[in-house]
Amino acid sequence: MRKMKIDILPGEFTSETAARAKEGDILFLKAGVHRILSPVAIRQREDLTILGEEGAVLTGARELSLRWERWKGDIFRAKAEKNLDIQALVVNGEEYIMARYPNYKQGEILGGYAGDALSQERVRRWKNPAGGYVRGLHDHEWGGNSYVIEGLADDSTPILRWIGDNNRGSGLHPEFIMVENILEELDAWKEWYYDRRDGFLYVMFPEDVDPDRAAVEAVLCGELIRLQDCGNVRLENLKIRNTKRMMFCSDYVKVSRSDWAIAENGAVFLENCEDISIRGCEFHHVGGNCIFIRRRNRRIAVENCDFISCGASGVCAFGNQECIRDLSVWENCRTEISDWTPGPAGDDFPVDIAIRGCYFTDLGRFEKQSAPVTISASSRVTVQGCTIHDLPRAGINICEGAFGGHRILDNAIFDTVKETGDHGPFNSWGRDRFWSLGGYDTGGHNGAEKRKAALLDAVETTVISHNLIVGNRGFGIDLDDGSSNYLIANNYCVGVGIKLREGFLRTVRNNMILGAPLDLHCTYAENGDVIENNIVASGRPLCIIAQNPGYTTVFRNNLFVGGKDSFREEDLFLRFRNYTCPAGDADALGMKPKEIWFEPFSMNFGCPDRPLPDLELREESDKGIWKAHGAKVSGVDDAVRSMGGLADYGGVFVEEIETSCRLYLLGARKDDILLEINGKKLEGPDEFAAIAGEISSVKAVRAQKQLDFILDILE
Repeated sequence: MRKMKIDILPGEFTSETAARAKEGDILFLKAGVHRILSPVAIRQREDLTILGEEGAVLTGARELSLRWERWKGDIFRAKAEKNLDIQALVVNGEEYIMARYPNYKQGEILGGYAGDALSQERVRRWKNPAGGYVRGLHDHEWGGNSYVIEGLADDSTPILRWIGDNNRGSGLHPEFIMVENILEELDAWKEWYYDRRDGFLYVMFPEDVDPDRAAVEAVLCGELIRLQDCGNVRLENLKIRNTKRMMFCSDYVKVSRSDWAIAENGAVFLENCEDISIRGCEFHHVGGNCIFIRRRNRRIAVENCDFISCGASGVCAFGNQECIRDLSVWENCRTEISDWTPGPAGDDFPVDIAIRGCYFTDLGRFEKQSAPVTISASSRVTVQGCTIHDLPRAGINICEGAFGGHRILDNAIFDTVKETGDHGPFNSWGRDRFWSLGGYDTGGHNGAEKRKAALLDAVETTVISHNLIVGNRGFGIDLDDGSSNYLIANNYCVGVGIKLREGFLRTVRNNMILGAPLDLHCTYAENGDVIENNIVASGRPLCIIAQNPGYTTVFRNNLFVGGKDSFREEDLFLRFRNYTCPAGDADALGMKPKEIWFEPFSMNFGCPDRPLPDLELREESDKGIWKAHGAKVSGVDDAVRSMGGLADYGGVFVEEIETSCRLYLLGARKDDILLEINGKKLEGPDEFAAIAGEISSVKAVRAQKQLDFILDILE
């Protein structure tokens, strides 16, 4: 069939234009600004190309024609239409800042935060804050939590409506908070406020900007292209700019037992499509998700695209939750399995999704539970040769084990987890059918009972191979809460390591870790993990917490260099032979191999000609260890905080405890985290050692549950 090239001028790209195209046509978007006022819906189409000419830009912003007047001081105002949902304002091509407290500070959490953002003293300054927004971190720093201000109560406290953007509760962090879209907070250059009730737009223009000559655009449209029930469609060389922030106008869907709730929309949205190619496109200042692949999709390729300074996630592959058998959610953690059939129930989920050669940076500007690539209820998603950096949370996130088979290959991931906590550049959960079998707990118990159900959901092995992962907090490859059926091989981790928590059948092979440990937390009985041929060079090369009896982890031919042992970095790229491990953790585990076989791998990672991280190692902190009151305790670090699900780093970790000491008789045990003793909060092991007199009460955390031990137990 002869393909016809149809020129589309700015203003002509609409759902109606797309509907008139015939099979095989090329819609050629000519240079200029294509303003999308409502999503271009393309349904039930086969063999269609949408190609952008150099200089063609798609945007969700609309030009405003305004007459400005000086209002108060340096603030100008102009009358616009009423009841617009303006989530971003662009002036002379630059995105301005919604009026906020505290004022914007680049590089800070939330762009600036203040614990008094909702204080009575602050709120008294606001005449009518209805329509304002609160953005903050989750109270345990597990992503973000956001709210709409609906008014003021009789006592002048703000009435907040949670938007539901986290699957782990609506708790708001006491310090990491900011407020925006409130007129009284308009007090800095390039800030703006729009009052939808009367239509007035207020802007504090810099002195070098003439309001009467400024090009002002209101960003009003969040989704630009929607493909539904389509096949063999190609989007090429499209430059997508300035789409609406979607978080305050969306319904959030809670995703299995992951930490995620997500708004199911994107600047480009795909549903029930096959053989779709998105190639050479740019996503800049997208307000929400960039590409959302929803429900049944097959063979979707996203290649050589840039994702820069966007509000939420990059590429999202999310299947229908009903395809997960015996689905557990946080409101109903199933403790029995009724459906023992392996794999999905139905085919309403993405399969064979490829994300290759893409560049992601500065995503999650607004939504902190976000990631450049995030996956749920999908199969065989490949992320290969991408560069991913400068993010508030993970670079790649997998919400649960359903249904595995993913390939994470040849990527460079760095400068992640910059605004949140207890996470890693790569993060996964495995809270699948087996996880609560025999009773919900997070201590790695009942492993022998769970083993038979380990691969009911994670039916295919996920491979994480040959990635450069660099960080200075958290865990580099964070297999959390039962993540199962993984092969982790040939990765180069600097400053962050590899963590296995609970879970079954993980092979960790031929990885190099510098300046961070290999973490093993809450290990199941009969776990079947294999750790072989790795090199770990760190002040503490192994961090083992809460290992349960009956574990079957196999350690074979690893090199653990730690403590005072020196090494030359260049030596670590060579094959080791006849190297005797130093004394310490390796001896304790019986790992003293006569030969170390480490197969060197290429140091080429990520996209060519894209930035790579500074590989300087962070200084490893000293947890501090004290022996007192019949116990050996240490400080709370990232590992202990993660294991205990703690909100912060307060408390002490019980490494050893004598069965005859008063702490033990009260009820404390090895691997507990002691938060308070005798009513006094513990900040670290030195405070524990300084306790004078008898211990009469203890507040502790065990398996992420708070326990109180008091003197009455003794009496």
